[in-house]
Amino acid sequence: MSDQTPGATPDPGRQPWRDTPGERLIRGAYGGSLDEIEQALRQGADINGTHPETGLSALHIAVGLNDLPLCRYLVERCNARFFPDGFGRWPTLVAAENRVDDELADYIVEKEAELLAREQSGASGP
Repeated sequence: MSDQTPGATPDPGRQPWRDTPGERLIRGAYGGSLDEIEQALRQGADINGTHPETGLSALHIAVGLNDLPLCRYLVERCNARFFPDGFGRWPTLVAAENRVDDELADYIVEKEAELLAREQSGASGP
């Protein structure tokens, strides 16, 4: 069992980064770097891919870091999906645990609710 705190930056000494597009996407999210995220996506990274050890997606990371502009970019421009991370936490729970700003909390709750409403109605799309 890992003693790493969920949402913490992975320790490069424990799990060396292999420098794949997916790992560059996760690093870009931790650094809030749209350039690195865009480059990783162009190189084939899955916007909904997760870190193999933490199960965190770029969206979970952006929420945990209280980064509203990055969250908006991931949801509105990259069509990042809402789903539980490797610990079963939806982005709204990550927001609550990290006590993010009200504006980000409201945005994540609204977008997650929209997704759930679409899924219940059987509709698809962003």
